[in-house]
Amino acid sequence: MSVQLRADREALEKLWEQGLTGQELLRHHSKLVDEFIVECFESAELEGVRGQVALLALGGYGRKELFPFSDIDLMILFHPDIEDRVGEVVDAILYPLWDTGLEVGHGVRTISQSMDHAEEDYFFQVSMLDARLIYGSQSLFDDLVGKYREKYISGHREGFVEEMKRHRDRRRERYGSHSFLLEPHIKEGKGGMRDIQSMYWVARVVFGLRGLHDFSAAGLMLEEEQSEFLESWDALVQLRNRLHYFSRRKNDQLYFELQEEVAEALGYVVVDGVLGVEQFMRDTYAHMENVAITVDLFFDHVDEVLGLVRRSGPVIQDREVEKGIEIRRGRVHLTALPRQIAAKPQLMMRAFLAFARSGVPLHHRTRKLISSSLEMVNDKMRTSPRMSKALVNILESAKDVFGVLEVMLETGLLSAYVPEFCKIETLAQHDIYHIYTVDRHSLQAVAELRTVIDEEPQVYALVKMPQMLFLAALLHDIGKGSGRDHSEEGAEVAARVARRMSFSDEEVENLAFLIKYHLFVPENALRRDLNDVAFIKRCAGEIGDVSRLAMLYLLSVADSRATGPSAWSDWKAALMQEMFFKVRSSLETMEVVPGDNTILGEHVEQNVGWLREQVSELLADEKDVRIDLASLPNDYILTFSPETVKQHICVHRDNYRLLRQKSLVVAEDRDDYWSLLVMSLDRPGLLAKICGVLSLHNLTVVRARIFTWDDGTVVDILEVRPTDGLRFVEKEWKAVNDDLDKAISHRLGLGHRLYQKLTSTYGRRTDLVSKVEPRVVIDNSSSDEFSVIEVYSGDLPGLLYHITQTLADFGMNIHKAIIATEVEQLIDIFYVLDSSGKKIVDQDFQKEITQGLLYSLGRSEK
Repeated sequence: MSVQLRADREALEKLWEQGLTGQELLRHHSKLVDEFIVECFESAELEGVRGQVALLALGGYGRKELFPFSDIDLMILFHPDIEDRVGEVVDAILYPLWDTGLEVGHGVRTISQSMDHAEEDYFFQVSMLDARLIYGSQSLFDDLVGKYREKYISGHREGFVEEMKRHRDRRRERYGSHSFLLEPHIKEGKGGMRDIQSMYWVARVVFGLRGLHDFSAAGLMLEEEQSEFLESWDALVQLRNRLHYFSRRKNDQLYFELQEEVAEALGYVVVDGVLGVEQFMRDTYAHMENVAITVDLFFDHVDEVLGLVRRSGPVIQDREVEKGIEIRRGRVHLTALPRQIAAKPQLMMRAFLAFARSGVPLHHRTRKLISSSLEMVNDKMRTSPRMSKALVNILESAKDVFGVLEVMLETGLLSAYVPEFCKIETLAQHDIYHIYTVDRHSLQAVAELRTVIDEEPQVYALVKMPQMLFLAALLHDIGKGSGRDHSEEGAEVAARVARRMSFSDEEVENLAFLIKYHLFVPENALRRDLNDVAFIKRCAGEIGDVSRLAMLYLLSVADSRATGPSAWSDWKAALMQEMFFKVRSSLETMEVVPGDNTILGEHVEQNVGWLREQVSELLADEKDVRIDLASLPNDYILTFSPETVKQHICVHRDNYRLLRQKSLVVAEDRDDYWSLLVMSLDRPGLLAKICGVLSLHNLTVVRARIFTWDDGTVVDILEVRPTDGLRFVEKEWKAVNDDLDKAISHRLGLGHRLYQKLTSTYGRRTDLVSKVEPRVVIDNSSSDEFSVIEVYSGDLPGLLYHITQTLADFGMNIHKAIIATEVEQLIDIFYVLDSSGKKIVDQDFQKEITQGLLYSLGRSEK
């Protein structure tokens, strides 16, 4: 029998591949398992027990929604008189099921035991709502259902609903409170299958509905809404089936590395430059959003019916906010008649302003009213100064700005008022950097901006046009999905929006500037030498004034934070803040002495001079120092504290003879990384050797700062993390140092050693980083003195060695390096001169270096 069920399930999969719908698949699969269980029971020698046993399907199996690799939730209900023989029933059914490879969740209980179990387990209570008799005693089944409904359902509606909402809140806290995450959970996430089931269960308990087909008849949904909801439900069923078959297991999460494969299987292809996988994810998010909105509005309705409206914070008194808008029983109501809304459509935006100021959410009927009245949002309304003022007030002062904007987006009002926003609604970005869709990321950026302003009020005080700053946060990614540079496109689109909203030419110009340059601060802070005076002056000239700089900085921090936790770190925050202060200093200097390009350099020299004096004082009691303090590079002095510089000088003195021939590695355990001080005499390919040895010892470089003193001493500070799970005290640091010495003296074959080590697979992480497209940029404009080589690639072990070794093979002298890891991506910036001490200006040589680096990253230039 087990062999036959396996064959039947394989045949069912073939039918699915040939076009069987998702819902049909679930019903057929449930029927196959039903028949198998019945056959097992009937073929067993169970005389005398047949009338005393009922086989029950619970949960999804009970609803005849058995997904390909889901657990079979089965209960064997028996009369106490046959307790001594119930083991025979269990063996007859469960062993054959296990033989098929199916996962079985089972319970063996009497009616009394079932009632006791329901008392302790709310999920069992819920699963009983879907209980279905597969085979056996109808009277036993009816008796259980009757007692269950009497004890847990009848007269217990309020408690059931409150408990369901608590579980919903905990589930969303665990799996994400948005339907738009990078890797959505199709079953448990917001807008997923569990949300649908929770609505179905509550509808059964509160209204006595038997299925979703009863919702429109009960007045809970319009027929059109029900049709759209069922379409989304079917799409999620189809997707969950696909995930199970692709994974060959119970997998309900749409992992990043599966998304392209699933999109391709569903027939998505590139259209107008938009990837098939991005179109697929956009559709998936739209379906999950539709489910989430429908379910949340349903629960709002249930709360009202049962008198369960919950208020957070202080109680808000019922009152009229303005004519046509009232606050009643903890909700904002749009009380205007349809003809009044048609005459004054701005009332819809004013309702959201009342939501923003009071913190009281919109009533569910008001949300539906707004959604059904969007045709009244016309060009006249879009050009109304009162409308734009209301929106800006929401952005600047809402108690929960994300919550207000999210509902505005869900009702359709935001995209009706700003039609350009339609292009980024549920727009997915197929990378591991952005964890939200573009629209939700934009809303989150506004919320983060409010937080950043609270944290840095002294910067916000410099802003002359706060309205443009908040509007820029909302619209900064409005150009995405256009097929061209989204900053350039977004600046043009946002300018058009702002002009339509009746802002002045100066305001429009500033908004366009903010959006065009919204990546300027993070990109340059992370990838350029902030001690380069000429570079800072160029940044100041590009930005123009302190107010623009302050807006750009605040917007950049908010944008980075809103991208996701992996896109933000203390290190990134410190670099962006450092860039802000240095560019601000340059701008203020330009304002004091217009056109003077020397005063900033003089200011930096004064600062360096003061730092040298501090180091000199710290070294006053030290003897036999072997380095002339005046010869240390300015950028080195500016990078470290005087105490750290003193430490390096003392280490240099105490190990002077050693460093002429070998190397020194000093490791220190920090909170979230390990810091390595590596000192040696400069020689060709040294950085490559250091990176190779670290990789050999399962250490990955997340950041690095390298310097060469005038006497040829290399001082490198590298922040590393282990890839083997060992703790700091478990690492053999002496072995690391010994291997580096061997590599320096050409007694260690790093190339072949790393090849042998790295031929093993790195699992899912390899799949993720393989999505990062390698890229090389050679820039001769950012630095007056050096060529800057930028290398972008996935962060896999050994790559940093290959990059630096390739540069060494081309005779590059690496004078400075900024090595960083951000969201599984290596960003390596090298300030270099060629073997003759000159910039790389020859185009053919640039191309040769680019091709060599791309080859070292595992691909060739297209």
